[in-house]
Amino acid sequence: MSQSELDSVLGTVENPIRRRIIARLSQRPNYQLQLSRELDISQQLVAKHLGSMEDAGLVSTVLEDSPRGPQRKEYVIRKSFSITIDLAPSLFKARIFTFGAAPGGEMDDPSQLAAKAGDLSTADEAARIRPLAEVIAEVDKKLGEMEEQRAVLLYIRGLALREADRVATSLGSADRKKVLRHIMKEQREGVDDISASLGLHRGTVGDILEELERELTAD
Repeated sequence: MSQSELDSVLGTVENPIRRRIIARLSQRPNYQLQLSRELDISQQLVAKHLGSMEDAGLVSTVLEDSPRGPQRKEYVIRKSFSITIDLAPSLFKARIFTFGAAPGGEMDDPSQLAAKAGDLSTADEAARIRPLAEVIAEVDKKLGEMEEQRAVLLYIRGLALREADRVATSLGSADRKKVLRHIMKEQREGVDDISASLGLHRGTVGDILEELERELTAD
């Protein structure tokens, strides 16, 4: 997803009422009146928030027949995505990625779990419950382990960046420090990218990169 899509999603889910509605819709599709009753929120307010979420592309509607009158709008979650925000001294990153379909390429252990879940599609309905619960539990365990490992890696990254900042104080002008720090943080060295990110003149960035290259490659 693009940065503008990330901004749209964050702007939508920052509201606590919308988060409550999303949490309920994540369990099952639902109707406006039913959401109003279940969440103890006025129907007018529910309609307002559902409209905002529909405009942002987070939910969509389908028409369902009603046994007591005209068709009703049923609201469903439209997208599957994950958002991560890393915030610490010398660190701010916000990312969003979708997972509505299996990723391309080969996977090791996760592919075995996916295959296991798929193989159960032909099993007897009652016999599927326990194996499916086991797959979900195993996936949740692996996600927890990944999050713990990620926390450790972010801590190590922060230590390295703070040490790099200390070293950079001896490297001359403030602009040189900014450029070097950007390269270390973003792992990107393009003149245009650095110029746009730091608000420095393109020629200034180019001169600094040439100086740094000469110094780092000098015998």
